[in-house]
Amino acid sequence: MRIAAALMLLTCLFAGLASASSHAPKKPEAEREKGSGFAGPRIPVITMPALVTPVVVNDELQHYAFLSVTLELTGDEHKPMMLEKIPYLQDAFLREVHRASVAKDNDPAVLDEEGLKQRLLRVSATVVGPNIVKAVALRNVVRGDR
Repeated sequence: MRIAAALMLLTCLFAGLASASSHAPKKPEAEREKGSGFAGPRIPVITMPALVTPVVVNDELQHYAFLSVTLELTGDEHKPMMLEKIPYLQDAFLREVHRASVAKDNDPAVLDEEGLKQRLLRVSATVVGPNIVKAVALRNVVRGDR
């Protein structure tokens, strides 16, 4: 009898907690936090698979650079279409980084990150259409040996 009463009490307690949390005021989507702990507008992004790019100077391969590419979208409504287009974007990105060197001023030690961002942004607009990708971010740029 005591066990049944204790179980009934626990059930009511958990039901009350669940009910209270579902009635908590919700923040509008624009005020939600984005993973980093800072409050602010939520930015829709797509994280692309790792991109390996050759660094070529004077038609000679110097080394490879491994990049994490993140695409910032103009709105959440584009996210489902963008997720479907990832293989096409990845293919176009690979073609672009093999078309021309990513080295800045023919210096294999320095990547032209701003130039590469602009190139990938242009390719994104070609693949998915204009005004969908707002910006390109490069993270975790790592040099690899050949």
